[in-house]
Amino acid sequence: MPGKVLMDRAGLAVARKAAALSRRVLLLAGKGNNGGDAIVAARHLAAMGCEPTLALFCRRAELSGDPLAYFQELGNVSVLELPSLDQLASVSAEVIVDGLLGTGLTGDVREPAASVIRWVNEQSVPAVAIDLPSGLDSDTGEVHGVCVRAEVTVTMGLPKIGLLRPSATDWVGVIEVADIGFPPEFGEKIPSEVELLTAADVKALLPRRRRSTHKGDYGHLLVIAGSEGYTGAPVLCAHAAARSGAGLVTLAVPRSVYPIVAASCPTEVMPRPMDELGSLSDYDALALGPGLGQAPETQRLVLNWISSCRRPLVVDADGLNALARNVSLLNTVAVPLVLTPHPGEMSRLCGKTVRDVQAQRWEVARQFAREHGVVLVLKGAGTVVTDKSGGLWVNSTGNPGMAKGGMGDALTGIIGALLVQDLSALDAARVGVFVHGRAGDFARERCGERSMLVSDLILNIGAAFGSIVSCTR
Repeated sequence: MPGKVLMDRAGLAVARKAAALSRRVLLLAGKGNNGGDAIVAARHLAAMGCEPTLALFCRRAELSGDPLAYFQELGNVSVLELPSLDQLASVSAEVIVDGLLGTGLTGDVREPAASVIRWVNEQSVPAVAIDLPSGLDSDTGEVHGVCVRAEVTVTMGLPKIGLLRPSATDWVGVIEVADIGFPPEFGEKIPSEVELLTAADVKALLPRRRRSTHKGDYGHLLVIAGSEGYTGAPVLCAHAAARSGAGLVTLAVPRSVYPIVAASCPTEVMPRPMDELGSLSDYDALALGPGLGQAPETQRLVLNWISSCRRPLVVDADGLNALARNVSLLNTVAVPLVLTPHPGEMSRLCGKTVRDVQAQRWEVARQFAREHGVVLVLKGAGTVVTDKSGGLWVNSTGNPGMAKGGMGDALTGIIGALLVQDLSALDAARVGVFVHGRAGDFARERCGERSMLVSDLILNIGAAFGSIVSCTR
């Protein structure tokens, strides 16, 4: 496939993303292929009726190959050659496209690129990075001195491993993988223990529903949650489960808070006092932990439920806090088990500091899952899912608006609902984190990042599933 064709497709993908943000676009182009993509994007933006300005950070005579060919076809696009920062500031742009540097960067970013990158980060308009933000290492995700802080990174063909690493989280923004024509079978042959979760991946894991089905075909989930002072967590968990396709959802809470919880439950959820629970074997899966509290008697009950349960389990919050004092119990559990810790809970489970957990998220998650034979969901920006195989899946959905209490309770309910619908523990975790993040993204669009609530996310679970089912790739 000619390089010029690939470059045209890459530039078109960038132009579409930039045009969706604003008509007035400033494109920064170096002399490499990323700069060529920026040149192509400027050409497409002009054809779309936008107002692109191309800032070329090399002499025109230094261009060669495909970038030169496309530069000669620019037509009426305004071009600034080796502009000063004052000239950049004079451009009335509402989005900046970063095509300064590419994957071949070695050593710290040098001048004048370093000053341009700092200038970009000082602007109040969003930046769209081509392939990866300038200054970011495509393998390690580390910053070479300075780096463009992108709102969106449009990466070509396949995601670069560095974009997914925890150290890159604050620089890459939303990762969008542009299909520029790589044959799928080529990508499938590339060995990798790390995968970016996409809608197409998740769609393949969701079973289709037969028209002749009934509620019994979609399982009965038991949620054990809640305590005095924590009556919202069980309701959020059970509500999210009901929204995620479980046939039946029973919510067991301490008798002391039963009246409050029962009054708050959606009508589709069946609340009952915990002392009327009956046998765990009456249910198809168990979601355990949100808001249970850390009273010694409660913790003893949690450990007993985990050790005696013969159904798949998802354990969160205070269920994890009980396990932190008895981690060896995990190696005796014979049923599928999903743990969903945030970094603080992971710290208690593995005996490392929160800082160490965050600095080595992938390694910590993998090691724990291998040692204890569980499916582990380590929550946070770039939530990861792993199991005893050592494979690692990095979630591509979600946003900072989800940094609120109760979001994890909703995730527990979603994963529990998927477990009762006969998804494996690993598949339930992978689908669950993607749907949870996608619902959060829809909630942000409707309510704003600062104002969105967990209840807003839950109301958008249906839209999240719908967007996955309708995706074409």
